[in-house]
Amino acid sequence: MPPTRLDLRARITRLLRSDADLDSFAGDRFPEASSRFTDGMDRVRKTNILLDYADPGALAKHLRLLELSPKAAAKPAEDGPIKLLYLAANPTSTDQLGLTREARRITDRLRAGKPRRVNEIEIVPRWAVRRSDLPRLLLEEEPHVLHFSGHGSGRTRLLFEDDDGNVAPLEAKALVSLIGVLKRRLQLVVLNACDTEPLAGALVRHVACAVGMRQAIGDEAAATFAETFYEALSFGQPIGAAFQLARIALEMSHLREEQTPVLRFKRGIDVDERKLKR
Repeated sequence: MPPTRLDLRARITRLLRSDADLDSFAGDRFPEASSRFTDGMDRVRKTNILLDYADPGALAKHLRLLELSPKAAAKPAEDGPIKLLYLAANPTSTDQLGLTREARRITDRLRAGKPRRVNEIEIVPRWAVRRSDLPRLLLEEEPHVLHFSGHGSGRTRLLFEDDDGNVAPLEAKALVSLIGVLKRRLQLVVLNACDTEPLAGALVRHVACAVGMRQAIGDEAAATFAETFYEALSFGQPIGAAFQLARIALEMSHLREEQTPVLRFKRGIDVDERKLKR
């Protein structure tokens, strides 16, 4: 029985864990597909191109060989890095935010001093995320941490995009239900968007911890909080300590927004002890 597209997609996600692995695999074995990759293209699009242009039988064969290789056997998927799925949405009709700068600052902090880190955190950025993209991204990436940067609205919605870049709001109830189903490795959700504290509180029915904002937060404060928070987590700090360090960074920067981020957690969770785990 020939492999299905869904099965091939799942094996690509499991075996080619980083963008570099995917690029190398496609470039070596399927140059016709690889030639269609472009700088800045996200992983979902690259995977779709590989599935469109590679012969399914040949693709299944090469993935099977990769599965049987000593390298793959020595490093099961669960022993890989902690995956941070970074979702950015900034519809054209909303105030334009510095989301690419925020992601770059997080990446730079995660790279600095890497040999001394307890946890390797891999940031997987996705840009101009549509509301309809969210279930597929959670299925494909199975992140340990979900980060949303963009706009919140009315304390009950996140503003994603549609195909034309217009506002496509996602209601809190739908997001909470979605996370409840697709939460296999998810331990932490960070909503770096205005007025998201109530939504963070609702999400901890399904995840250990969630961070939301009690009011509007500026671009500089959002980036400073995020880069400090994730750097502390990568050094093995508990979630509670990382959160406090990120708020202290806001205070030290004289941004006067240190009270804006709020940490919510599930009943019975000790945030002073709880750390991210693979």
